[in-house]
Amino acid sequence: MSGEPGEKVTVNQKNDDGLWYYAITAEGKQGPKVGPFDTEEAALAAGEDRLAKGESA
Repeated sequence: MSGEPGEKVTVNQKNDDGLWYYAITAEGKQGPKVGPFDTEEAALAAGEDRLAKGESA
C-alpha cells in the first residue's frame, strides 16, 4: 500500500445489509465510506488500489 504516510484503508461491514465498505483515513480524518462490496477482501483491495493511485478521501 502506498500513499502519504499516515494514510490507511479501513473496511467495515454494515449490519443492515451485510455488505462491505472501505474508507481512507488521512491526516486523522476519515473520508467517506465507499461501496458496497460483497467481501471484505474486495473492499480492502479496492481501497488499497485507490490509495496506491494517490486518490485519498
